[in-house]
Amino acid sequence: MTIQGARENNLKNINAQIPLGVLVGVAGVSGSGKSSLNIDTLGIALSSKKYTTSLASEQIQPGDHDLIENAPKKVLLVDQSKKRIYSPMRFFGLQNKFIKIYADSEDADFLGINETIFKKRCTACKGRGRIQMDMGFLPTTFSDCDICKGTGYAPELWDIKVNGYSLPELGRLTIEEVYTLFKDKSDYIARYLKAAIDVGLGYLVLQQPGYTLSGGEAQRMKIANELCKKTKTNALYILDEPSYGQHLEDVERLIGILKRLVKEGNSVIVVEHHPNILAACDWLIELGPVGGPEGGEIIASGTPETIIAEKTPTSPYLKTILEDSL
Repeated sequence: MTIQGARENNLKNINAQIPLGVLVGVAGVSGSGKSSLNIDTLGIALSSKKYTTSLASEQIQPGDHDLIENAPKKVLLVDQSKKRIYSPMRFFGLQNKFIKIYADSEDADFLGINETIFKKRCTACKGRGRIQMDMGFLPTTFSDCDICKGTGYAPELWDIKVNGYSLPELGRLTIEEVYTLFKDKSDYIARYLKAAIDVGLGYLVLQQPGYTLSGGEAQRMKIANELCKKTKTNALYILDEPSYGQHLEDVERLIGILKRLVKEGNSVIVVEHHPNILAACDWLIELGPVGGPEGGEIIASGTPETIIAEKTPTSPYLKTILEDSL
């Protein structure tokens, strides 16, 4: 794939050749033009899905450029915005699956509670689990609803338990804990929770509010969601620093996920600073030489082994990783 004449923000009318069918890392110091090229230009020009934080901040038009050639038909821009992410439970579409399990339980049968009752919400907070308080000139604050204990569920559901937990209590367990409890009760639930664990999100609470997630966590939730869908091939995934906020062990797991996407016949472009991810890429494009007005140029491209022979800001860090792996 080729992009010609990219000149968004500080990009210097550059032409970039991006190989497909491999894991491509885009490196460079902050402000060098990585996001301008890959997110603001390529991502917005090509993707059918655009995740943005709000309508007011949404960039409708792609960055200035002349032409993009040989782009895949299916392109997904997976960035760090939290739009449409209310909780892992809701984002992965697990709520009705759990309701069915609980409605079919012995406790529910004994108490005469069916799926319709399970879908009733707390009347005090209208199922939100939180009470919004308008503080005038100060920022709006939220507090847990005292009636439903911040769960949003009707009070009668607390007495129905499966594997020792009621449905409201389940929402306060971590994804990893819930996976252990329910992996044998629903293939659908097991698939989505396992994907979340695989991208390093097993520690999140099942009903954790979306506004508490970091940008990196939100992005990895989107990756997990894509992994669970019907297998796609020849798709292009564009990611913006998915390693943000992750420990090294989780970064290694993330590398495995990115390589899995490629192995399944897709292409992945990842804007990154993390040297471990960059060293694991099949091809690198480095922008620079510095950030701001003096950046915006491609200063090196090739395999990680090629880049370490160049005198670029990224090469010393790559060299350390690659030498340690020998």
